[in-house]
Amino acid sequence: MSQNEKTGKIVAVGIGSAGSRITSLLSKENLFVDKFLFVSCDENDFVFASDNPRILIQPKLGEKLTPSLVRGLALSHIKELNEQLEGAAVVLVIAGLGGATGSGLAPLVAHVASGLGATVIGIAVMPFEFEKKLLFNAGVALRWLRKNTKGVIVVDNNNLFKASSESMTLTDIYTATNHECVRALSSLFARPTDTTLALGINKVLSTVACNGYTLLGVANSDSTDKAEEALAGAVISIGKLAETMETEKAVVILNCDRSLSASDVATAVGRLGSMINRNVDVEYTVVHSGTSELQVSLIASGFRNTKYDEYDPLYKVFGDENLEKEMDCSIPFEVDFLERCD
Repeated sequence: MSQNEKTGKIVAVGIGSAGSRITSLLSKENLFVDKFLFVSCDENDFVFASDNPRILIQPKLGEKLTPSLVRGLALSHIKELNEQLEGAAVVLVIAGLGGATGSGLAPLVAHVASGLGATVIGIAVMPFEFEKKLLFNAGVALRWLRKNTKGVIVVDNNNLFKASSESMTLTDIYTATNHECVRALSSLFARPTDTTLALGINKVLSTVACNGYTLLGVANSDSTDKAEEALAGAVISIGKLAETMETEKAVVILNCDRSLSASDVATAVGRLGSMINRNVDVEYTVVHSGTSELQVSLIASGFRNTKYDEYDPLYKVFGDENLEKEMDCSIPFEVDFLERCD
């Protein structure tokens, strides 16, 4: 493949279990993504990869993984990562944070892609609040992911968790939240069709590549005032994560069947400024699919402080100046990574 053929491509990288599931679902949508890559420490995650390329970073059987150790194991695969990402103009790094694989690899893959000259956007799925043992790793990984990307879209599982799901199994909950996440993201990165008013990659990047973090809020409504009600719900969900008045740029995504009128769209787009910040720069996209129930997904950017600061208390107290300048990386002595990286 010539350099001209590779230049301008958009690559989505699914990392670990959650990242692989979400990326697999996205690969089935009509998106402006040219290539899907799967990276994990567990070969079982590749059941979602279909015929797409994958990189297995294999620990010793029974080895207890940490983000630092996963990064150490990944050093012997840097050449593979470079080859898979070479020539990409935009790289989407998709991972669930909190576990060792996602927390360890997402910032590293973003660092490699940035070093190749790509514009890197992170999509970070944060753990449920009841998963308390994962919160610290998630907070640290989110900080490093932000350092190695142009912007990070943060997806909060609690905001996607339905109040009506009390009787659901844990597997059902993860499946439902993944589908809600994919529905919003696929609308954001959709190609134009007869049923989709696509946003376009440049508008997406200009919104996400903003100072601070980008947050995703999602709400649904099938009431007579569904546009305003769903928008308010999306704003409220973001308000649980950060101060909405800090919003600098936003994208309103409206997903509904053709019962969604132009008046509904105007209501949602026009009301956003009065709900969060009258000076906010708003873009919007419409996808006609599904049922008459309207889903409003709000992508809002510019947040300097979020609830995730609480996940990493050392950073909250000391900031960047008194903490490590580079990601920690444990190198197992059994791994002859120097020879394998030749």
